[in-house]
Amino acid sequence: MLATRLLSAVALIPIVALLVWQGGLFFLVLVAVAGGVALWEFYQMMRAGGFRPLAVVGAVAFALMLIGANGVDRRLQAFAVVVLVLGGLLWELASPEAEGKLQGWALTTAGALYIGWPLAHAVELRGRPDGLWWVMIVLLATWATDTGAYFAGRFFGHHPFSPQYSPKKTWEGVLGGWSLGLVVTALLAWWLLGLSPAGSFVLGLLLGPAAVYGDLAESMLKRRVGVKDSGSLIPGHGGLLDRLDSLLFTAVVTYYFALWFA
Repeated sequence: MLATRLLSAVALIPIVALLVWQGGLFFLVLVAVAGGVALWEFYQMMRAGGFRPLAVVGAVAFALMLIGANGVDRRLQAFAVVVLVLGGLLWELASPEAEGKLQGWALTTAGALYIGWPLAHAVELRGRPDGLWWVMIVLLATWATDTGAYFAGRFFGHHPFSPQYSPKKTWEGVLGGWSLGLVVTALLAWWLLGLSPAGSFVLGLLLGPAAVYGDLAESMLKRRVGVKDSGSLIPGHGGLLDRLDSLLFTAVVTYYFALWFA
């Protein structure tokens, strides 16, 4: 299992790194493809749980969020919410189905906002003059937290962290991931961005819990609908949403930290 995970990572990391480095349209395409697949996986999970989300409405809103975040017209992001809320309701009104309309509409909106809104923040973050380094910190800090949690939990984990949503997650794993993520974030923020030691430390403190609860949030969703993984696209890792879950939270935290304090 570990070997499969490593092989998948070795294959994907150079591609992701290149597109992040190029920025602009290249990064937008990366986010659009990854986020689009993750959104499709989310809606498929909800269907597995017996719900009827409107994937077309969610996909249109998702696209508008990313286009607006890329600098075309930020008003498109507000229009995306209109499409979700009002467009989804109109679609449900026109549907001949009698059952599940409310849940379908709510999950359509929730899915697009849960995945699209954070990824729109990531696109805006990359658009900053120093955006490359901020996005690299998001990626490396999140991966460091996940890696630290995996190995600390595997070798030292004994005390359950959230057994109702993620039975394998332990306090030892969470603290190990947070510790490694804190060190990596603080060093990168100080080295790449020139943040003060205090600012770098605070960012590290924030990203660890964000990554943990991003993973836990998706675990809660999967538990609710009775699936183990969001998909099977990436050998050893599951679906794309399984890889993006922590990034959705850390991207938003980093965006607002950069906006307010850097």
